Amino acid sequence: MHDEQAPWLIFLEFMTVLLAEHHEGRALQETRLNSLSYRPQLQLHLRNLVFNNPHVMTVKAEARSDEAAWTMWLERMAESAGGIDRPDFSYLRERFESFDDFAAVLSFLQGSAIEGTSNKRWSSKFVFPFGPHALYEDVNVKPNGSVSNDRRFFARTGELLYLMLARSQHADALRGALVSKFLESPAPYDSMAHALQGDPQLARQERAGAYLPCSSHPIFDRLASDWLAILNLPIPAHDAIPHLVAMTGLNLILYQLDRARELLDRPPISLICEIVSPRKSVVRDLSADSYQHNNMLPQQAIERFVRRVTETDAWGDALASDDPTMNATDILKREFGWPDGDDDELVAEPQDFVDELVERATVRHKQHVGKIHMTWARAIGLSSRRSSRRVRYAPTDRLLKTLVIACVGERLEFKDFLVRIHERYGFVIGDAQARPFIDAGTADQEDFSDNAHRLEERLASLGLLKRLSDSCAYVENPFQRAQAA
Repeated sequence: MHDEQAPWLIFLEFMTVLLAEHHEGRALQETRLNSLSYRPQLQLHLRNLVFNNPHVMTVKAEARSDEAAWTMWLERMAESAGGIDRPDFSYLRERFESFDDFAAVLSFLQGSAIEGTSNKRWSSKFVFPFGPHALYEDVNVKPNGSVSNDRRFFARTGELLYLMLARSQHADALRGALVSKFLESPAPYDSMAHALQGDPQLARQERAGAYLPCSSHPIFDRLASDWLAILNLPIPAHDAIPHLVAMTGLNLILYQLDRARELLDRPPISLICEIVSPRKSVVRDLSADSYQHNNMLPQQAIERFVRRVTETDAWGDALASDDPTMNATDILKREFGWPDGDDDELVAEPQDFVDELVERATVRHKQHVGKIHMTWARAIGLSSRRSSRRVRYAPTDRLLKTLVIACVGERLEFKDFLVRIHERYGFVIGDAQARPFIDAGTADQEDFSDNAHRLEERLASLGLLKRLSDSCAYVENPFQRAQAA
């Protein structure tokens, strides 16, 4: 897992794996745990044309005829295309009526690209996943033309997502929905990617090595259930993708926190959410405290994971032996692969070795994995620093809509909606869910009642809640409501 692989890129990597495994007839199926091995698409013609093609506008300005435009552009593109042996894009002339039509298609795909305005290199930019021809892995194209896969933006989290869904109780139903909506019935825009790319281009070698320790987990099942709820809505597949991305980010955040909680033997994860108010409130402070508490859990779990080796009988025997340092070091090598040959010069007491390992693991954790909670929460609209110096959980309108369409069938009483998102994701918004904090005296019931009231008003303004009376309000899924009508 890597903080620079945002939830959108996780989804793209997942779809790349799904397509490759679908071609092999084993989509979302694992014959043996952690045996995933697949050949992703490269689609270098497509990505050169969309992201490594600065010539179109200058050619349009310089050329005086369509014929001249094609000739001039083909010459320049043949010189600048990367990662392709003997690049030849002449096939495009047969697929577009004019150079202007060709330029318009490129403009559309550039404008709809994922993170299209980023300053990433062209080979790490991605068109919107309209269908199978628009899916490919992240690569590094070197100046000499060599191509290698890159794990910075496709850092295997999409592979982990694939394994989670494959191991869920809903894998069969999810397979059918994903294949039918995205791979067998792609959006019409996928034909644009097909026209530009031509025949699919596959990586030369399979990608293997993905590892997910849990053979099952409640979050795998919940994530798959969330995806199915969204995919079963009467909306185009490409309109469902932003909601799938948001729920993926939320569930992966909770998976990281829950795994840390399990190791630390802590209570279930809770996320105190402030529904943003114009003034500072008790709920805002509690939400910031909740955010900071959760943000530290993975680091605390790493330290606990390392230090618990000192509680084993083997460690006690090592300390009581004639050579405690050597025997303790052997245990650390066996359990953690450290110290290695480069650390042979380290001579210290056994406890010093443990402290050093904790320090190194913590430093490495802080570089990327330790930033996941912060980065992904912000990316999906779960956290905010708005009107405050501290980051806290403050869901955006976009995330609230996603929660409604993932959790609400036809309609649900507002108070039951608060219960549902608390039970499923640990969200604490209303006074009923905040009872432990109220009983502890850290907040008044009115603080959280006002918070829930602000959510009710927000949902109503978004068209997601209907009041039948002062005491009865229903949360409604807008897509289910439209279908019922």
